[in-house]
Amino acid sequence: MPYEGEHLVIGQVGHFIALLALVASMVASFAYYKSTVVLSIEENQRWKKLARTAFIIDVLSVLALFLVLYLIIYNHYFEYKYAHQHSKRSLDVQYLLSCFWEGQEGSFMLWSFWNAVIGMVIMRTAKKWEAPVMTFVSLAQVFLASFLIGIYFFDVRIGTSPFVLMRNEFPDAPVFQDPQYLFKYLTDGNGLNVLLQNYWMVIHPPVLFLGFASTLVPFSYAVAGLWKKDHKGWIQQALPWSLFSAGVLGLGIMMGAAWAYESLTFGGYWAWDPVENASMVPWLVLVAGIHTMLIYKHTGHSVKATYFFLTLSFLLVLYSTFLTRTGVLGDTSVHSFTGEGNSLYWHLIVMMVTFTILPLVFYIRSRKGIPVIVKEESMQSREFWMFVGSLLFFISAVYIIVLTSLPFINSIFGTKWAIGQDVEYVYNRVMILVAFVLGMLTAITQYLKYKDTPRKYFLGKIIKPTLVALVVAALISYFGNISYDKNGLGFLVAIHISLWAGVYTVIANGGYIWQVTRKNLKAAGASVAHIGFGLMLIGILISSANKELVSINRTGIAIPGLKDVKGRNENPLENITLIHGVPTPMGKYTVTYIGDSAVAKNNKVFFKLNFEESDTTSGRKGESFQVTPNAFLMKEANGTQLSSNPGSKHYLTRDIFVYITSWLNPDKITDTSTFRRNAVKVGDTIFYSNGFIVVSRMLAANKYDNKDLPVVDSAWLSEVKVFAKDGREFTVQPAFLIKDNQPSIKQDTVISQSLIIKLERGESGKIELGVKESAAVMRYITLKAYKFPYINVLWLGTIIMVIGFMMSMVYRLRKTLFVVS
Repeated sequence: MPYEGEHLVIGQVGHFIALLALVASMVASFAYYKSTVVLSIEENQRWKKLARTAFIIDVLSVLALFLVLYLIIYNHYFEYKYAHQHSKRSLDVQYLLSCFWEGQEGSFMLWSFWNAVIGMVIMRTAKKWEAPVMTFVSLAQVFLASFLIGIYFFDVRIGTSPFVLMRNEFPDAPVFQDPQYLFKYLTDGNGLNVLLQNYWMVIHPPVLFLGFASTLVPFSYAVAGLWKKDHKGWIQQALPWSLFSAGVLGLGIMMGAAWAYESLTFGGYWAWDPVENASMVPWLVLVAGIHTMLIYKHTGHSVKATYFFLTLSFLLVLYSTFLTRTGVLGDTSVHSFTGEGNSLYWHLIVMMVTFTILPLVFYIRSRKGIPVIVKEESMQSREFWMFVGSLLFFISAVYIIVLTSLPFINSIFGTKWAIGQDVEYVYNRVMILVAFVLGMLTAITQYLKYKDTPRKYFLGKIIKPTLVALVVAALISYFGNISYDKNGLGFLVAIHISLWAGVYTVIANGGYIWQVTRKNLKAAGASVAHIGFGLMLIGILISSANKELVSINRTGIAIPGLKDVKGRNENPLENITLIHGVPTPMGKYTVTYIGDSAVAKNNKVFFKLNFEESDTTSGRKGESFQVTPNAFLMKEANGTQLSSNPGSKHYLTRDIFVYITSWLNPDKITDTSTFRRNAVKVGDTIFYSNGFIVVSRMLAANKYDNKDLPVVDSAWLSEVKVFAKDGREFTVQPAFLIKDNQPSIKQDTVISQSLIIKLERGESGKIELGVKESAAVMRYITLKAYKFPYINVLWLGTIIMVIGFMMSMVYRLRKTLFVVS
């Protein structure tokens, strides 16, 4: 059947390029392998030339794939499944790239793109290490390309093509029996996950995937060192790459934390979510490997540990991909990654097994030649404590990845192990002690020398920063009002000593730069990175321990059924309801719900809130500012639900963080309730669902007897008391008026009780009180608000740490180029 409007050529081109990328990467990997093992120089160069040509074809193919898929998304070719699932016509242009890497195929393509870029750099810089290292880079490209071909080998599908047509994926769907299905039924796509419609998700995934891809380079150098039985030469080449990878991966992880802070509603930037953990664990092991590389470079110790850490960091990237992409973790993550069935499951297992077996085989072959120094390190040496720190990084990684893997472990062994309800505390109770020890080691170790350190020298250097850190940390603890007691006194003590360790790290490493490396600041990258780590630790502890809930509900209005982003019940006492236009006290602020505006094309509503801060001690009116959180309206089976994006007000020393948990817009409500009429006199009582009503006064008047009625001819005025179950009392004054024999009703409302009360004259001529309970009485929102003190210290620390990594990378790279030249 010929179909109208389809753009088939671009998809066919995409299929061809995906196959070309697979073939080219296979040729490159094999040719680089042959170039490594052959002994003849002439044959070596011939194989290397073929390998380079094939890899360049692979690079061009990946770039072309990237362009073809983007064109399909940009032009809204919804006949293709990938475009239909992940994009929509109403999406802003900047989010089309987010559509690209929202799905499995696009993210693997992004990974392959960075591998291609890295491979080109290695081809130009690796010299004698090019062939063995590029063998593994090309092999990784083989697997990544195979994820995108979507072809069947017998009954097994290999990969998932981003160029598959909807009608081929769902051939039995009735809509595809119509040749004009594209114009009648597939006029728009499903759109991008609303959580990803944030500017951080345009830049965070590329940076994170560059970090993931770059871990392949230290892995490849380490395995190449085992393969060539050259256990020292590769270190010089791999160290700058390892520093680059740690810096970029760390930056990518913290960009994800910034996205969570601005887009998710769990009230922070880190919730020990499985996807967060999965990205953090390879970084921890990689940092451990960097430190053992430095130990081996300066002392000859820890070469086996270096091999282990660098190979494991890349394997953990693969394992983390397996956990988060195959669906084995179930619904334990708020992120959008989903499984693609058994095809991706076994595909990733094959990739993990391949990249596990290769280093094992080469290690077994060359283990006898690996240099081992029998003499133990001195406890007064830098390398001893650096190794202790590396082990601590590794133990932390094991602890995190085991807990993260529990759903997968349970599925294998049929067990029912679980972390418990307080997930954050399970991680924090261990990691806060790890942070303390790492902070201490980071502060002290710089002052030690390799192999041995004279005690007098060490004490002379360390005593001043130690005393200064004690004083500064004591002042922060005392004046910082850190009184986090949710998990008991012991945890509070751990917070304070870890805070001191963070301060110690910053001051000690700052002192080291001043005392030791100020004459050669280019070599101060490690100390700068350590200062960044210390500031991150301080920022995490202060902003989390002193996080203040601002939205304590004292209004008496409790909205049932509130949920957070993870589907957990929200505490109504922590969510305050604001009635439109009514100033409401909230802590030290008075907050007014000014209004809202909807963006029809993407079902997004912006809420405008005005905050007025008051100085309660002097009575002086404080600063006034506005916060604009927003929410997507999600149509679900049980009605319209909110997917909220927080709004925040940023200060140098704090952030105010606000998100909407419910919204009632009376314009969208059909009012089906009716008035109950009751003939009443003074003193009568009428009951309603949440209390009772008493008529306290009733007055009949006309313009002849009452000079206060110049506008109307006659009136029936009343004063009615409303008594709620919770003890609150309200007064309303409905009235019935007559002008020129035309009746007019002045009704009054009790918004917090959803009551409308009016007076009217019944058929018998008697005055009746009408009472109606209606949800359409008021427009309100419910919100949750936090204050994060000194959170900018965390972001500043992140930037400084990444700068430190990059400084170290440049310093080591220059030394490498000097040695090579």
